[in-house]
Amino acid sequence: MESIKLIIWDLDETFWKGTLSEEGIIPINENIQLIKHLSSRGIINSIASKNEFETAKAKLLELGVWDYFVFPQINWNPKGKNVKQIISSAQLRPANVLFLDDNHLNLAEVEFYNQGIFTKEPDFIPEISKHKAFTGKDDTALTRLQQYKILEEKEKEKEHFSDNIHFLESSDIHLAIIENLEPIIDRIHELINRTNQINYTKKRIDKNELEVLLKDSDYECKAVKVKDRFGEYGIVGFYALLKRKNQLEHFLFSCRSMNIGLEQYMYAKLNFPELQRVGDVTVELNSKDHPHWIKEVNDWTNDNQNKGSSSTKIFLKGACDLRQMAHYLSYKDLEVDTEYNNVNQNNHPIPKAHTEILLQSESLDEESKSELIASFPFLDQQVFDTDVFSSNYDILVYSLLVDYTMDLYQSKSSGIKIPYESYSDFVNESKAEFVARCKKHEFKNMNEVFYDFFSTEYDFIGQITENQLIKNLKTIRKKVKKPIIFINGAEVDTPAANKSEYGKARIRHEKMNNALEQFCNSHKDTYILDVREFISETDINHSIRHYKRSVYENMANELISTIENIKEQKLERNEFEYQFKRSLKILRSTFKEFAKNILLRASSLF
Repeated sequence: MESIKLIIWDLDETFWKGTLSEEGIIPINENIQLIKHLSSRGIINSIASKNEFETAKAKLLELGVWDYFVFPQINWNPKGKNVKQIISSAQLRPANVLFLDDNHLNLAEVEFYNQGIFTKEPDFIPEISKHKAFTGKDDTALTRLQQYKILEEKEKEKEHFSDNIHFLESSDIHLAIIENLEPIIDRIHELINRTNQINYTKKRIDKNELEVLLKDSDYECKAVKVKDRFGEYGIVGFYALLKRKNQLEHFLFSCRSMNIGLEQYMYAKLNFPELQRVGDVTVELNSKDHPHWIKEVNDWTNDNQNKGSSSTKIFLKGACDLRQMAHYLSYKDLEVDTEYNNVNQNNHPIPKAHTEILLQSESLDEESKSELIASFPFLDQQVFDTDVFSSNYDILVYSLLVDYTMDLYQSKSSGIKIPYESYSDFVNESKAEFVARCKKHEFKNMNEVFYDFFSTEYDFIGQITENQLIKNLKTIRKKVKKPIIFINGAEVDTPAANKSEYGKARIRHEKMNNALEQFCNSHKDTYILDVREFISETDINHSIRHYKRSVYENMANELISTIENIKEQKLERNEFEYQFKRSLKILRSTFKEFAKNILLRASSLF
């Protein structure tokens, strides 16, 4: 193995211990952390597992890793063909892929259908983090993962079109030619030396040779960047044309831009110059086609850099499911900052989005915060850190589903309220049941000692009441000097997979939605993104709090519409205020003139 770009995981007895469809599973925290580490190095992860899709997805969502996988094939089909489909969707070669499975027959089948792929059993997993084939490169922003998420979204979208040309015409593909290459020389060097599948000349050069080439007036050297309605792909192509011979020295494109016709478009744009192809390529060129679905535009980088002066900056706060809505918002004329619930070092979700925690971020002193963080394994050092009360955005978008769901426990000594679990889970458990559940989920430090402390020092007071929610929202409304758009909850019955929650959650959501409407109707600059308008029971994924991807796209579109309405209202209000102040100024001036004339007449009488 030299360079692995994609790891495909089996789930049962590989990613986790046990069999999901039988006795249940025990998470392997080291594997969860490895997935996140690999993603931060630009190495992508997928799944080939024989399981029920929705059941496996629900478990991976619970573990907080679902969004780290792309192109998952979770079904009962043969794994050899499933893996082949994943590799095809990821637009990679088997030689850059590792498949992990505990069954040697599955490994043999995958090797048969995918010549050149690497396969290993689970005992190889501990070696991955230090193996040179998995070095990758720094990508803590998860840029590569997001680019593959775009590819994944496009794969799903294609299913709605009768032919690929129709799909491409609908994709709104924009291309920009970049002439100033000095700032992106590292990216060009990477493309030249790492791109194989769509590298037509396969000429490798070092950094110094590239610098000389870019300064050579005998060559026309330019880069290509692309975006479409699914997202931005960045710098994906480069060519160096020897002008006196009309011959391409370099002509190459990243596989992330494959299947949109980019290579043929550029070849036609250059009027089909001489090109000596070396080795195999995955995209053949011809001397006649001009892809009409690609639109050439000016580089939009400066537009993005200047967004702050013209676009709207929104601050999105809530549970981690909102990442899916942010995915769609990132393609609009918006700047999006986010603040989600996350998972701490104890592998436990943190209730950062609850209104009680948000208000405590300002009301509690540092000593009290530190004491709480030290006492509760499901909190961490960042739980009270928030930008909600800053002025670094234009509109706050706040999902209240954490308030709708979680229970509150109140300190007997200080009165401080802490959100934990939901629907009385903790109070209905014995100590042994609590410890067993936490051990199953690999929650660290959630042991007998913590159980005794929590059950002794804190009283269970249940979910936040409608009146207390309104009270909290009033305080937030006073502190936030910006428009607020609240996201409410669905009012549908939970799928049968969650019988224990069936009906109860819907009734709870109805009550909380009514309280939120009552609040918003009596406060200005306060709005609701009403998810009830586009959620039915078939749109729910295993829980009333998690929706199918299409719902998050609808939510994003509705949010954009609401933001546009807010901006229009603001313009109208500003115009009204201007006219009102102008009228006052005229009236004041008229009154002064009138008073002056009265005084002059009065003085003349005496």
